[in-house]
Amino acid sequence: MSQADVLRALDARAAGQWGLVTTAQAKLDGVQGVQLLRLERSGALESVGHGVYRLAASPPPEHLRIKVAWLRLEPGTPARDRCTDGPGSGVVSHTSACAVHGLGGRPADPVELTVSSRRTTRDEAVVLHRAALDARDVTVVDGLPVTTVPRTIVDLLEDRADAARTGTFVAEAAARGLVRVDDLAPRVAAFAGAYGLPAEASGAELLEFLCEQAGRPLPARKGRPAAKASGPGAASTPERKRPTIWEVAERAGVSHQTVSRFLKNDSGMKPATRARIERAVRELDYRPNLMARSMRTQQSHRITIVLPELSGFVPIPLLRGASAAAHEAGYMTDVVGLEGGESRRARSVLSLLETRQADGVLSLVPLGDLADRQGSGQWPVVVLGEYDDNLQSRGRLADGRPAEEILRHLADQGHRRFLHVAGSQDWASARNRRAVYVEAVERLGLESYGVVDGDWSVRSGYEAARDLPADSGVTAVLAANDYVALGVLRGFQDRGVRVPEEMSVFGWDDEEFTRYFSPSISTVHINKEQVGRRSMLSLLALLRGESAPEAEVTDLFHLVPRGSSGPVGR
Repeated sequence: MSQADVLRALDARAAGQWGLVTTAQAKLDGVQGVQLLRLERSGALESVGHGVYRLAASPPPEHLRIKVAWLRLEPGTPARDRCTDGPGSGVVSHTSACAVHGLGGRPADPVELTVSSRRTTRDEAVVLHRAALDARDVTVVDGLPVTTVPRTIVDLLEDRADAARTGTFVAEAAARGLVRVDDLAPRVAAFAGAYGLPAEASGAELLEFLCEQAGRPLPARKGRPAAKASGPGAASTPERKRPTIWEVAERAGVSHQTVSRFLKNDSGMKPATRARIERAVRELDYRPNLMARSMRTQQSHRITIVLPELSGFVPIPLLRGASAAAHEAGYMTDVVGLEGGESRRARSVLSLLETRQADGVLSLVPLGDLADRQGSGQWPVVVLGEYDDNLQSRGRLADGRPAEEILRHLADQGHRRFLHVAGSQDWASARNRRAVYVEAVERLGLESYGVVDGDWSVRSGYEAARDLPADSGVTAVLAANDYVALGVLRGFQDRGVRVPEEMSVFGWDDEEFTRYFSPSISTVHINKEQVGRRSMLSLLALLRGESAPEAEVTDLFHLVPRGSSGPVGR
């Protein structure tokens, strides 16, 4: 297929999609990743998101990030053929819907979409909500399926969105005639209590309260009764669920650790701080859980290792190192998945500790403000800090600098022209490896044929090797991980390209299978087991009241050259 034919095919696909086309859609027309790479290098295409391109001849569309995220939900299905209730379908919602409707004055960040069935995303800039949407709650704006303004406001309130920001949306929508307060009020009345109003407050009173918080009061309605006292301290608020130490801390303007010190009669607390906490305890009628407090005198001899809920990836080497260190110190370990975001996980962790179900906690994922106070002696918690909410590597484990070591190693063997098959750009580790590769090629005076967008899969590596032109001049391929490297190897083998005699291939992660493939795969070893051990030793030191040992692993990465790489033309 000539370049002109490829461009015509892409143009047809991009029609009705704001000038955008996905890699998956291009493949349906026989256009492969290497061809897209060539067009990007020539300036005919612009990469606007992982697996999504914009035809350079098309004007940049409004709300580009939202449209890219929506296309990526079903990358192989044209926009015109999508429905809103299929298994892979999605609707723009929440703050993103406000942006599309022109409410709020600034683009939504992150992009928020509602899907009809359970699914996850590795894109840090996208949030997926799960809900069944009625056809009456969906409209189309500039070709995008979007929740209607009333449904959008209901969704925001259900998610306990910021009162002032939501009030801005309500006020602007009402002023523009996009919503009628009287029609919306019955749908939002159930959320009054969540925003500090009395349980008997009406939906209209909630909407008025939100708009007042935004400084955009609604016009007076004919026959509207006088507003009732509202807010968290209203005298008419009925009895509610038992207040928590977190609520006391928020009311007093201190941390929950400071409230805990108050409850233990810490004599070193400033009188002004003590007075604020006493007032908050009195106003909220807070009563500490005496059973949990009494259990603090006991020990469980167990340590909990925290993962996110239903994670599809478990870092076994890291857990193995952490568990071994704990067992050597006489502790059993429990690995648990905690649902929700950072704050919700933090509350669950405190519950584990307060009820003595665990003596200490090692968390592989963020725990909100607990991370800022780990090691303070108040709570025996260590947050590893190397993973995000979805267990995607960040920090040290996402360091891309070994990519330069690979290039130097291969350059010493005579290689000058390279190809990089990248991982999913949703991952910080993939982005870092790609960036270091691009910068190091230029710094070392080498040549790069380009970067092929991959998705960590064997298939992405296979297709990159299969589609690489015979006259590309490439003699070495850096793969995003060992699975991609395996695909690259197989792709070259099927073409009759000898590895490593004619082509060198380097992977990443030192998976066990790399030692037994033929040829064995050159790779990068990551000492995750030692990371887990050092982190657990820090927690054990905290439990003993000792100084934490050095937690940094100095030899975290090292290259493992094997049979898939060697000198040029050997």
